[in-house]
Amino acid sequence: MISILVVNHNGREHLHHCLSELAKQRDTFSEVIVVDNASTDDSVTMVRETLVQEAFPECRLLALEENLGFGAANNLAAAAAAGEQLLLLNSDAWLADGALPRLSAALDADPRLALVAPQLRYPDGRRQFAWAPETSVLGEAIQMQRNRFEQLAWAHHNPSPWLRPLIGAAWFSAACVLVRRTAFEAVGGFDEKIFMYFEDVDLSRRLRLAGWKLQSVDDAVAYHVKGGSRPSARGEIEYRRAQLYYYGKHRPAWEQRLLNWKLRRKFSRCQDAELRSQLLALLSTGP
Repeated sequence: MISILVVNHNGREHLHHCLSELAKQRDTFSEVIVVDNASTDDSVTMVRETLVQEAFPECRLLALEENLGFGAANNLAAAAAAGEQLLLLNSDAWLADGALPRLSAALDADPRLALVAPQLRYPDGRRQFAWAPETSVLGEAIQMQRNRFEQLAWAHHNPSPWLRPLIGAAWFSAACVLVRRTAFEAVGGFDEKIFMYFEDVDLSRRLRLAGWKLQSVDDAVAYHVKGGSRPSARGEIEYRRAQLYYYGKHRPAWEQRLLNWKLRRKFSRCQDAELRSQLLALLSTGP
């Protein structure tokens, strides 16, 4: 049994497309749970109308009065779900035909697998990174260089064995991943101290540390707008807050100090005085 979990915040148009695509594939899953994080853009009304128009009883809506953040909302959806497999799907993402059965089959084939991820594509078909090197000062530097080659096939292949010590344990984007429920619950789901960003990095790491495997399934494809609901100023603040929290939780003290130094230099050059003040305050007070 597969439950699909979709978290939304002010992503009305993308969410409408996501649900419309899911309605075409309803024979591949048991239920969809949409958690709306206190949207102000009429998303809730749209969802209710869509469920009627699409005759979509497999989908239900949890409308929250407060924005709990991405991880906490997904945890809430997971608690309400009945499936043994949970598809975490961004509101600005959708599945290609046949993708979900392929992901599910891969998870069923290996009881040691906790998470499987499809190949990600932009809406126009261009390649999009579904995995990244282990998040560290070195890993983030490698990813910055890798970003230049996103449209080249080789940049998406699993790293060669001789590169793995350098790249570390990869993490997978939660834009679209199928997770084994028992594994998700065993590690406590998403860390709710992270409001948004880095929650998938953290989940991937904790699953690996608990002895689970993570894997990509290249013959399954999902499309992702990427950043479809990201607010600019707040997005930058929350990204850096989560980054600092993640380093404080998982990385050695020297890396935390190095990151702090690099970010202080970066934030000091920010042209927006108010944003600069808020970002610098994160370094002083902590995430």
